[in-house]
Amino acid sequence: MKPTKTALLCALAVALTASSLFAQAAARPSDIVGLAFVGHQVSDLERSIKFFEAIDFKVVEGPSGWTVDKELNKLANTPGAESRTAIMQVQSSVSDVPFTLVLRQYRGNRQDWSMLRSWDLLASHIDLTVDGSVSDLLDKLDAKGLLRMPEMQGLPNPRHQNGGFRRYAFIEDPDGLTIEYFGKPIPKPGDAPARPTVSNSSATAQNIDRLGKQAGFNHYASNVMDPEKARDFYMKALGGDYPPIENLAAAQVMQNGWYPQANTNNNLRIELVYFAMNKGKTPPPVKFQDINANCSGFQVSNIETAWARAKANGAITVSDGGIVKYHGGRAVLIRDSDDGGYIMLWQPGSAKRF
Repeated sequence: MKPTKTALLCALAVALTASSLFAQAAARPSDIVGLAFVGHQVSDLERSIKFFEAIDFKVVEGPSGWTVDKELNKLANTPGAESRTAIMQVQSSVSDVPFTLVLRQYRGNRQDWSMLRSWDLLASHIDLTVDGSVSDLLDKLDAKGLLRMPEMQGLPNPRHQNGGFRRYAFIEDPDGLTIEYFGKPIPKPGDAPARPTVSNSSATAQNIDRLGKQAGFNHYASNVMDPEKARDFYMKALGGDYPPIENLAAAQVMQNGWYPQANTNNNLRIELVYFAMNKGKTPPPVKFQDINANCSGFQVSNIETAWARAKANGAITVSDGGIVKYHGGRAVLIRDSDDGGYIMLWQPGSAKRF
């Protein structure tokens, strides 16, 4: 029997859809497992743990005692440095695998960048979803004496809002890391089911999901000098799925790209934020051991190919000697080709330690 015209059209549509999906998959380097953690350097580890516990992070390792960690020092090119570490986790907003935050305190030779403003180059933020109005979270932190609300460029961030559901707010940890919170409305009896999450779709400006399927970690953000250059690096070197930039002339260019959460089938975001007021500015000389130095950590399956591709796309290697043995696996610390944001490429061994 001859196929009908309708059947042929349907088959063609399916084939085109499949080919676009395969093209999207092929565009992401096969050695990128996904975004595995965020690292944040702090001035007082116990104080930081107390703060992050107040916003539902849990300690899963540490805090360690002071040590001269030779492998870490080779990785970060900090010879002889003493440091201590705590590993914390919080629920992911897109999967049932918790997301990891590595807090590290260095002793001695370090600078304090906790006064970086939310829009300054090399300032970073993380984003979490909270169930219900964000006002409840602000009240809780205020009652514990832990609430700090930074000034935001172009966005209101008052302590109190006049009535109604508070959709978002920005807070700050004790060392200057901005934390963006979005409130996830709690369904009322009889409400229509929430729309399906779109975290596994191809990224477009319209479908970047700010809330995820549940409360928890949603994205990591880095301020950049050149939105096109930064996008190019994060796509080519790290496999980010970013939609086209809509308006390069805007006062703020916010690019949201999908990355797999490591060892899951769901996507988190890395947000690249450009503020026109930073045009022509030089990034501050933030060293890895400095207070409020931040780092995104990517798990990879082949560290040689991932590092070679990053270097080919302009990354600067920080680690002493390149790829180093690191806590049972291998790792290399690099800086991106835009403003020098810190990125760790990590191929774990049996220990799976950060």
